[in-house]
Amino acid sequence: MKALLYTHHPEEGSGLLKAILRERGWEVKEAKLWKGEPIPEPRSFHLLILMGGPMSVHDEDVYSFLLEEKQFVRRWVVQGNPTLGICLGAQLIADCLGARVYRGDKEELGWYETTVTEEGKNDPFIRGFPPRFPVFQWHSETFEIPEDAILLVTAPDYPHQAFRFSDVTYAFQFHLEVTEKMLHTWLSGNGVAEEKKQDINATRQRHLPLIHKLCRSFMHPFLGKIERETGTRD
Repeated sequence: MKALLYTHHPEEGSGLLKAILRERGWEVKEAKLWKGEPIPEPRSFHLLILMGGPMSVHDEDVYSFLLEEKQFVRRWVVQGNPTLGICLGAQLIADCLGARVYRGDKEELGWYETTVTEEGKNDPFIRGFPPRFPVFQWHSETFEIPEDAILLVTAPDYPHQAFRFSDVTYAFQFHLEVTEKMLHTWLSGNGVAEEKKQDINATRQRHLPLIHKLCRSFMHPFLGKIERETGTRD
């Protein structure tokens, strides 16, 4: 089994996702688009994962790789292939499916409570989540839900937090993959105010174990479905 990761920034890697994939024996190829590496087509892989980044999906004039990436993502997702998008990755999926991606009223940075929708409670990979749970957010843009997609997780300020398209494409605005090391790196730079750092770190030890538990509770059955259906796809 092989997974392809598109990463968009040196500090926004795969975090816990890569560890889970390797635990299950998957091969993982990371394409560092921010480094100018060639963008591999996902057709020889079983799963495409789109990670986060500080840019907008609309910044093709600055980040030229977005144009080719979107072509691959759009074709891959529309054909019903397994896809997972995190933060910018979620926005890319929404954009490729024709939904509007736009700047919100404010930036979200830190721990925020989210709520599973009624549809999410029936989703095969989300239904094990608690009705309300904290997530780590760092974004200022958001998206509309694409046509034929299902809203799975919501929140007061940014209602569109996670959606599913077809049976095997999932988009999460928040970071379930974030690790202790990633948080330290993100908060050490990027001009984060000291007060904000203290606020995030005050509850880090309480929230991270739950975040990791939820990440695993989603990823293991999600990957299991892909593994079971590989014979029909190959």
